[in-house]
Amino acid sequence: MVKTSTNRNADTASFSVATFLTPSVFRNYPQLSLHAESLQALRVRLLYANLPVSIGVSGMLAFILVTVQATVIDPERLTAWSLALTLVLSARAVLFAAWRRSANESSHAAMRRWLLLFRIGAVLAGTVWGIGGVVLAPPGNTGHIFYVSFVLIGLCAGAASSLAVDRLTINGFLIAVLLPHTFFLANLGGSASLGMSVMSSLFLFFLAASARHSALQLEENFRLQHIATENETKLRQMLENSPIATCIADAADNRILFVNQSYLALIEASPEQIVGVSPVDYYAKPEDYTAVSEHIRAGTQISNKLLELRSLDGQSWTKWTLASYSPIEYQHKAAILAWFYDITERKLKEDHVEHMAYHDALTGLPNRSLILDRLQQAQTEAELTGNMVALMFIDLDKFKPVNDLHGHNIGDLLLKFVAERIRGCLRKTDSAARIGGDEFVVLLPALPAVKNAVDVAEKLRQALNLPFEINGLILNISSSIGLAVYPEHAEDTQSLIKHADIAMYYAKAEGRNCVRVFRPQMQDRGMSSP
Repeated sequence: MVKTSTNRNADTASFSVATFLTPSVFRNYPQLSLHAESLQALRVRLLYANLPVSIGVSGMLAFILVTVQATVIDPERLTAWSLALTLVLSARAVLFAAWRRSANESSHAAMRRWLLLFRIGAVLAGTVWGIGGVVLAPPGNTGHIFYVSFVLIGLCAGAASSLAVDRLTINGFLIAVLLPHTFFLANLGGSASLGMSVMSSLFLFFLAASARHSALQLEENFRLQHIATENETKLRQMLENSPIATCIADAADNRILFVNQSYLALIEASPEQIVGVSPVDYYAKPEDYTAVSEHIRAGTQISNKLLELRSLDGQSWTKWTLASYSPIEYQHKAAILAWFYDITERKLKEDHVEHMAYHDALTGLPNRSLILDRLQQAQTEAELTGNMVALMFIDLDKFKPVNDLHGHNIGDLLLKFVAERIRGCLRKTDSAARIGGDEFVVLLPALPAVKNAVDVAEKLRQALNLPFEINGLILNISSSIGLAVYPEHAEDTQSLIKHADIAMYYAKAEGRNCVRVFRPQMQDRGMSSP
């Protein structure tokens, strides 16, 4: 999974534990040695970030300790120790203030100097506390001695967590605080004091070992963090230079986190327009992205999904892509990595080829194959709904004289105008087809009665009977229309086609420019099938 580096704004305890480094990390992983200066800078920042809390806690513990021990310790001794600790804590406070004023100073030499000053301050504070563990523990008063031991142990336990970032600092502080008190307890004699001395020694070794273990864990965490950061950097570089449009979006809120130049070119947008918006805004069908998100949340990948993209206004452009999706981790959060391969040109060519296979090249109307398919679908739906399906055969009257007199160019233009007039008389659910020459077919699905089909047929006849103005010519034609209705006149597709053709034959035979509805008696006459 891809992860990013720690946020530079987090210069306090919110820094990732992966920044707590010690020199051994460079011995174990030579490839990190180039980053020693930045690691030391992070170590220094974290130490100083925790310094105000350390000073405050140390001062509070000192006040409580002096208050409790005031009844058993000489006041002058208490005052001298308190003054020494106050001076050290004040010096550390001044050091922190100076550090804050020079926050922009980040050279390697400056970081080494600030780290050295911090170490000196920590060891001095530990030394004063170590002295206090001797001078503030009254011999012969076991309760107060053990109280001092408790305070020192608590102080060291807290320091072990805040100073673990630097081994020299934590080890120097622990030794300075606990070692004098441990020897003091050992010299008192008595089983209780000796036991406390042993426990204090064990606690010192335990804290030192625990701090070392924590440091090793922190080093390993940083190594992994560094590898993840390098991987993300390499990923970004690879994706940025990729000719394939690439987008990374937050899996939770669907906001875009990263896009490359190819993606910006694909959606015709600038970085300011795209970063932070939702990818679904560019999907022609938003439900496509919803389905993708569900697959990604389930941990599955998607490859080569045919996807339609569109501009934000829905009108400027439409593009077709093959999209692939993978779940990744990016910027410490679950994300969706998407690739888009623009196949718009290929898709348009395929659509054109498919359109040509099922449509008449001259008029753009469906051809025989497509109208037959739609007829079968309409009959299947009619069986379920109980509605009727009407089929009309239309043959143009006086079309051949137009062709012979004015030429095929005018004849072709006339056929286009005829197709437009037929479309203008139909509902969106209806279909018109050119099946050859000057013959057309009209399909009317979902009709409640035969009369509705007759009304549409008459409307078509009247529309085609009006003059056509083409290239300055006024052309007059008419039409003969045969009509058959399922299931009134036929029980299957072939019978319906046959009976509509017979009805059209009768319309021509009976004077043309008329509509004839199929009747069973018409089957006695010959007819031609389309």
